[in-house]
Amino acid sequence: MMRHLTTILTCLLLLPLLLLAPSCDPEVREANINQEKYIDDYISKTFADYEVIRQDGVSRVVIADSLQTAQVIEPGDSVYILFRGFTFASGGPSALFVEDEGIYRIGAGDLIKGLDRGLPGSRLGSEVLLLFPSQLGYGKQAVGLVPENTALMFDVLVAAIKKNQ
Repeated sequence: MMRHLTTILTCLLLLPLLLLAPSCDPEVREANINQEKYIDDYISKTFADYEVIRQDGVSRVVIADSLQTAQVIEPGDSVYILFRGFTFASGGPSALFVEDEGIYRIGAGDLIKGLDRGLPGSRLGSEVLLLFPSQLGYGKQAVGLVPENTALMFDVLVAAIKKNQ
């Protein structure tokens, strides 16, 4: 009886760790490690003089911050953004797969994880590049012009922020 209780408690303690793990698939984990490395290499070669923020698996490069406002995106805020999405390979951005604009609520699942995690902290009027591995994009699923297990880069202009009430 005590052994079963110990096993159950161990499983309950490990379950959150398994749910938070990016992937238990060694092939996917290796692909994401490689993608993170070439994202970092690209940023250090191309954007050495720019502000770079790394948060929750996303690298955010601040390209322009013209308004210099104090208004920043926080989870729960609704934002109006203009964006272009590129597939990203070891040499850098490779193919434009989307160009769009819209209103999205941050953290509500309206956007893929990389955008949801990378936009908080961005200021109104700023242009940012968000670069992230496939696990924060479409993962093992091919979507439109994006092949499976492909890192992504988004060029985003933050046009409006409606604060969470």
